[in-house]
Amino acid sequence: MKNIKQLTLFSLFWVLYSAQIAGADIGQADATRFSSRVAVSPYAQAVPNDSYTFIGVSHPSLDSALTQIGVVLEAVGMATSAGTQSSRSAVFTVDAGQTHRVFIVNASNSTINDQNSSFTDSRTHLITTSNSAQFGSIKLTTVSERPSLAPGSRNVTVNSVNKFDNLAQLSIWGIVYIESSGTGFAMEFIGDMQDSTLGGNLPNGVGSDSADVQNSTNFARPARGIN
Repeated sequence: MKNIKQLTLFSLFWVLYSAQIAGADIGQADATRFSSRVAVSPYAQAVPNDSYTFIGVSHPSLDSALTQIGVVLEAVGMATSAGTQSSRSAVFTVDAGQTHRVFIVNASNSTINDQNSSFTDSRTHLITTSNSAQFGSIKLTTVSERPSLAPGSRNVTVNSVNKFDNLAQLSIWGIVYIESSGTGFAMEFIGDMQDSTLGGNLPNGVGSDSADVQNSTNFARPARGIN
């Protein structure tokens, strides 16, 4: 009876602890060093009456992808109107088949702001910079339920298919847009599905499975989206 009571108390404690963690607000990315969880773009800018940065994050529902992938997108090195580290980030979950839009724009922009209903839906996110010329870079990090595990061990098996939540399952595109001329230049994201392939001496070439030899388990390449 004593053991049953202890087990019940432990279970209750774990449920309360898990609920607290699940309900916690995520304001910024954790400091992961797993390359499969990170994508970067080297340049972004927001200049009053001149330019802003737009980024689209799409979930094309690859066979190797979980149906929901959490993302933190951070404007690195750019001062925001709120002046906090968390205000430099947009945190969201991309469902299969969805695209989220992120605008990095000066607070004085007369069109792209939270008073315009075109930019207030749940899949549009504004990172509002201070009203001076801001230059920086972009970093995206996944929000993983198993962040400390190696990429090949963070899979969830669905109908005998391994599903992953890394950024190689997402397509990311962006532009620094010059408002006065209606032109701009595209941004390259290193780490999304367009150019992420695990390197090294793997047996069967690009697109093959890597294996957990110790446990006799095959994994889809952890840094590659496969359809």
